[in-house]
Amino acid sequence: MLKSGGVTRRGYFFALLALTALVFTLVGMFLSGGGSGHETAVANEVGSGARVRAAGVTLPITETGESPFVSVVDKSYNSVVNISSNRRFRNRYNDMYDDFLRRFFNLPQRDQVVPSFGSGFIISPDGFVVTNNHVVDGGEDITVTLADKTTHKARIVGTDQATDLAVLKIDADRPLPLVEFGSSEGLKIGDWVVAIGNPFPSLGLDRTVTVGVVSGKGRSKLAFGSETPLYQDYIQTDASINPGNSGGPLLNLNGEVIGVNSAIASPSGGSVGIGFAIPSDLAKEIVSEIVSAGKVTRGYLGVVPRDITADEAEAIGLDKVKGAYLVEVSPNSPAERAGLRADDVVLRFDGDDINGEQDFRMKVASAREGETVKLGLVRKGKSLDVAVTLTDRDAAFAAVNPADQNQGGTDNSPGSENFAKWLGMTVTDCTPELAYRFGVYFHEGAIVVDVETGSAADIKGIVPGFIIAEINYVSISGKSDFEKVAQELTKRDRAIAFHVFDTSGRIGYIAIKPK
Repeated sequence: MLKSGGVTRRGYFFALLALTALVFTLVGMFLSGGGSGHETAVANEVGSGARVRAAGVTLPITETGESPFVSVVDKSYNSVVNISSNRRFRNRYNDMYDDFLRRFFNLPQRDQVVPSFGSGFIISPDGFVVTNNHVVDGGEDITVTLADKTTHKARIVGTDQATDLAVLKIDADRPLPLVEFGSSEGLKIGDWVVAIGNPFPSLGLDRTVTVGVVSGKGRSKLAFGSETPLYQDYIQTDASINPGNSGGPLLNLNGEVIGVNSAIASPSGGSVGIGFAIPSDLAKEIVSEIVSAGKVTRGYLGVVPRDITADEAEAIGLDKVKGAYLVEVSPNSPAERAGLRADDVVLRFDGDDINGEQDFRMKVASAREGETVKLGLVRKGKSLDVAVTLTDRDAAFAAVNPADQNQGGTDNSPGSENFAKWLGMTVTDCTPELAYRFGVYFHEGAIVVDVETGSAADIKGIVPGFIIAEINYVSISGKSDFEKVAQELTKRDRAIAFHVFDTSGRIGYIAIKPK
């Protein structure tokens, strides 16, 4: 028997049971009482939204229980349009029966009409539409289809191949729903984004909504074949973008356009989670200029820049890799007149740091003809400032355009001594400056500066910016070699092998058969 005042085994059991009940009661009050500082902080963090707990996972939803993406779609869905056009190509009559009819009955060559599709979005109630240049470039009979399925003929207000942007105009009998540009400057990697567009138009999947995050910023030096833009500062996203999405908006959670969907990186041609959009801060400047002037004007300096290496940065005493190294300064250019030299390293543009070659190009391009800018640079270990008055890029580029020439193997017309023409393509000596102007990598050879529509070269996909390294297995170092081979092969009717660098820097053979 236990002593008086002691505790029996049964007493221990009931005491432990009461204590356990008290603990569970306190825990339950803590979890459900709404007084948790953590829960209050989370609620304050999401603003007007609330959070619910499901299967142990905390999920963000709106006060009405919807996904936050629903309001983005509500604001922008009806402003997204479908764009279609026809592109006309000259067909070469590869079929032997067609070739027979053409030869013996003198029938004209037929044009092949190929439909082109893309997306766009309305930016004003009176019908201005933003899209990509590659969606409408070379297109005829451009048609815009609205969310209500009505179709409208569109005219091109202006295009900018260098950034792959275009503005169309449609006329409607009512104010149209629009979406507004937001700022891309404050975007952070990991921010939610929403893409809306028309993937795979033949399947009728118009205005498809996809969701992802900002995967990267400032992407540049990407190659997309002959349509590669010169100026690149892409937002990378994993929001699904497919063929037909080009020109559609990339939106933030406020329903504002923070990018224009433009391209994908894909081995299959479909989405693999690597898409690219032109940032809104660049796009809205280009669009505004096109709407007001019908074209885009850019400053011209007259240099060929490249990124500097870590060793070069260390050698000139920089605390980090920055700036742009000048490979070449063009004769009679604003840069030469201001005293810039090859091997200079430009670190600042009007007081702003330069973060590499692409940043330098963008800063020069954003300036205007007649504008004087101050460049901070390092020359042979010494710092100095140079003031440069820029000229117009288009005017400088026009100086290398060939004169109107005939179809012979070479051309001897006045003013055309710097060019040669054959098989519908006009070439000149490739220089670093010309390669820079065409937005291609420099290689020794003859660079194509013009291609005649419907010519043998055009049919085979030759475009300005291609660099010819060999013809018929003979090395080509420039225009004179091109002319010599052209003269030797003038009467040839069999296909001729051209070894060329395309606009993305890839090299390969193209067989061109003279007509």
